[in-house]
Amino acid sequence: MRPAEKGQAIALTNIMHAAKGHWGYDPQDMQEFRDHWKITPEMIDKDPILVISEEEHLIGFARVLKESTEVALLDCLFVLPEAHGKGHGAWLLEGAEEIAKRMQCTQLRLESDANAAPFYAHHGYHSTSNRPSAFQGAGPIEHMQKDLTPQIHEVSEIDLKLDVAATWDFATHNSEAIKANWQTLISDNPDLWDGKVLSLYQYSFENAQFTGELVEINYSEFLAWRDWGFPDRSAKNLFGCTVLRSREGHLVFGKMAGNTATAGQVYPPGGNLDLNDITPSGEVDIFGSIARELEEETGFTLDQGDLGEVLAIEDGPRLAIARILTLQLSSNEILSKISHFNANQEKPELEEAVIITSPEDLKAYRVPPYAIALTAHLLN
Repeated sequence: MRPAEKGQAIALTNIMHAAKGHWGYDPQDMQEFRDHWKITPEMIDKDPILVISEEEHLIGFARVLKESTEVALLDCLFVLPEAHGKGHGAWLLEGAEEIAKRMQCTQLRLESDANAAPFYAHHGYHSTSNRPSAFQGAGPIEHMQKDLTPQIHEVSEIDLKLDVAATWDFATHNSEAIKANWQTLISDNPDLWDGKVLSLYQYSFENAQFTGELVEINYSEFLAWRDWGFPDRSAKNLFGCTVLRSREGHLVFGKMAGNTATAGQVYPPGGNLDLNDITPSGEVDIFGSIARELEEETGFTLDQGDLGEVLAIEDGPRLAIARILTLQLSSNEILSKISHFNANQEKPELEEAVIITSPEDLKAYRVPPYAIALTAHLLN
């Protein structure tokens, strides 16, 4: 899954017409549809359009528009009829939801014909109203909507284990493409290193207890999965982070440096689980990871403040475990100490620290959805 290119406009229009015609609508209605509904290069340039390809052949696309501060519109989602039933529509829908959340929208709405409405209902959309279809003999057009706010849980106990016998089918089946993607990444950023990280493939929440099983993968495999729109939807990026709170109650996030794989993004200090987090008994110590990442990025340690609640944030392909740490320092004092720490690092992971006094402060930055939800949870 990739952003569309302007040169793909005709191919996307053809997909739209083929997918719509699959339902056997009246020929005259379909001709009017083909005459009036097209994807243009200007549309691709203006608003996000995701495309799915299979062996370089385009098979589907989705377009998302931002309607208001809180609401995005899924303007269209089409998959070629011969590619139906393979999960491509669900993958595109999740990609569209990711775009909407990156726009800092909490609702995604759409208008669905009667044939597609059960698909959207299956993926959590509910009807708010309907209107007659312009097509003869067709059922009503359903106005549907979904809340995109990541789910936040309080956690009292965490039990994570590494499954040493497990392998990742996604990595096995796409090894050559992953190698090519990695070469592109390191040509742009030679500081990236293909170490071992851990991916979550099975988990549960019950009575504030979080349990999960992880598999060992290469960082290049993780980045390919991320860059291609999370094609294995059963995998999750589980990671830990520390939410620094100042004496005034503000939050302090980090803006990632250009030598990292998330350059320019703003979020709480944290990172992927890796082999350093595995205990001799095979358990995965996510709190050890949280402590290590905090010190590596900011110079602070967990014993320098008051530890608060532990939260789990479910955010599509991401699952963050956040530990709250309140420092008896002002926001500016925290920024000063992080700046001093970074000045003494050869290649600091943070470009700068950022004070967050309200959710509105995030609108100036590129922020992953889980961090937006966490900010709203803690500051609203």
